[in-house]
Amino acid sequence: MKNRRKKIIGGIAVTVILVVGGGYAWAATSDQQELDNSNPEEIEVTEEQALTTFSDEYDQTVESLELETSRDGYMYDVESYDNQTEYNTTIDANSGDIIDTKSDNDDDEDEEEHRYELDQQEAISREEASEIAENEAGGGQAREWKLERVSDSTQIWEVNVLENGNETEVAINAEDSEVLEVEQDDD
Repeated sequence: MKNRRKKIIGGIAVTVILVVGGGYAWAATSDQQELDNSNPEEIEVTEEQALTTFSDEYDQTVESLELETSRDGYMYDVESYDNQTEYNTTIDANSGDIIDTKSDNDDDEDEEEHRYELDQQEAISREEASEIAENEAGGGQAREWKLERVSDSTQIWEVNVLENGNETEVAINAEDSEVLEVEQDDD
């Protein structure tokens, strides 16, 4: 009886491990497939238009702007803040519509965190950042971008370049075009 119980419990444990592990593998593969299947030529809304849509709707300071793929196509993610709250706003890169806004109240623990205001006008364009990143990666196509102010004096573009299933992330100083870091995904 004890042997049978151990076999049943062991079988359940193995099944749980396979289901959970398979779920993680599927999620990682799904994210990579979204990136593989993304087409930057389908992006209809520029960064400037997305930020204008955002500022017309909200009176918040923008910290970063990210353009990434989703199951529904390209989406902008605008990270912003005011005196007491952090916000994430999603804007459809094809229609320009605001899809979602989430907020998170600042905790007292976050007081040490310093925020910086994005100045998109002082940054090189996404197209320029893409060209630099593609050259640094040795080919491929830029597929995801993030423009972020990281200090009072520095804004960076983080550009993900994809070639033959291999991803390279290139960090570029958004104001003087200097390449700061190149990291290849070894997965």
